[in-house]
Amino acid sequence: MATNYKVNYDDKRFQQVEADKSLAVNEMNNTYNEMIGQTDQFYQDQINASKDYAQQQQDLQNQNTQFTIDTINQQKEQAEKDYTKEQSGAYVDWQKQSNQYGANAETMASQGLQNTGYSESSQVSMYNQYQSRVASARESFSKAVLNYDNSIKEAQLANNSKLAEIAYNALQTQLELSLQGFQYKNNLLLEQLNAKQELENTYHARYQDVLNQINTENSMAEQVRQYNESLAEEKRQFAQNYALQKEQFTEQKRQYEQEYKLQVQKYNEDIRQFNTQIAYYKEKDAKEYAYKIKQLEEQKAQRQQEQKQWEKEYKLKEKQMSQEQSRWEKEYALAKKKASSSGSSGVTKQPSIDKDKDVTIDKDNNNNNKNQTSRGYVQTKNQARAIYSTVPARNKTSAVESYLAQARANNTITKSEAEKILKELTNKAGGGSGASGSSKGGGIR
Repeated sequence: MATNYKVNYDDKRFQQVEADKSLAVNEMNNTYNEMIGQTDQFYQDQINASKDYAQQQQDLQNQNTQFTIDTINQQKEQAEKDYTKEQSGAYVDWQKQSNQYGANAETMASQGLQNTGYSESSQVSMYNQYQSRVASARESFSKAVLNYDNSIKEAQLANNSKLAEIAYNALQTQLELSLQGFQYKNNLLLEQLNAKQELENTYHARYQDVLNQINTENSMAEQVRQYNESLAEEKRQFAQNYALQKEQFTEQKRQYEQEYKLQVQKYNEDIRQFNTQIAYYKEKDAKEYAYKIKQLEEQKAQRQQEQKQWEKEYKLKEKQMSQEQSRWEKEYALAKKKASSSGSSGVTKQPSIDKDKDVTIDKDNNNNNKNQTSRGYVQTKNQARAIYSTVPARNKTSAVESYLAQARANNTITKSEAEKILKELTNKAGGGSGASGSSKGGGIR
């Protein structure tokens, strides 16, 4: 069945699906964005903590190294003091030994060695000893200073190595934390995309459900419209057929009454003629024409008896016609009531829609068409039977054929159905002269 309706995409159900979808997507995005933000903050806090720890380790290492350097510098200063003290002591000792007024000079003088070569040689020896002592102290001091400087350099190099190790470890930890944070954040982003796709699929399915439901509603509404339209046409045809049938009943009754009047007139005329002849013969010679008069009286009585019998048959036929018309009127009223009931239910009551079942509209329409055809056939057949039973014998077949031709023109029945109805009626009549005689040149057109 071709659809002649359009989907209203402004329907509030479509809008509700879109609103629910937007709300669900926003809630999902807010949740994942909050989780991603918390993840970034968590791993950044971990990285900052790693940096703070590395800085503390570096500060502690620098403090230890500085303490070592300070200790070496203190030892270096002490070595310098010892060197100065040794140098000063050597000089003092030399001054004491070489003083011409000192103990050595007095000893030399008491021995008579003053101002001798021995005395001068002693002075040179004491001076050399002084110089040697000073040089030895300077050499020891220089070696000590070199060793202390080397120790400071070694401490600084060791400190730099340790600082580099601390920095490397800190950087390694920060890189691992950054990688973990990136992977976790990436997983959250992938989960967010998957969740969004699931929402898209879910609400797309809901959208399609609404679309299918609206299409079903529109299809059912179109089916109801077509049914009501067909029902209205059926009512129109029914009313038309009723009017035609009523007109035929009226015409048949009029013709029958006219026939009755003519027949009564004929009977009355026959009686009048009989009475005239009897009176004529009585006036001439009642004895001579007694036998003739008796025959006329008998014929008159027989004619009167025939009139009474005919009138009795007419009254019976008239009663049958009235009963048939009354029965037909009742059938029409009942059919009209059923049609009105079907029409009101079809118009005011929308069919229920079950999303879990498919609606096969073409099949329903075919069933409706079959039901309508069946109802039209039964009604036409009943009316044809009523016509056939009430119309005089010589007009039965022609009257039925005329009525069936009108039903064919209104598409109430098919040609084969009309022929079937006519055949059934004529066969039941037993092939009477009225039926057979009229149908020879007729037939359903």
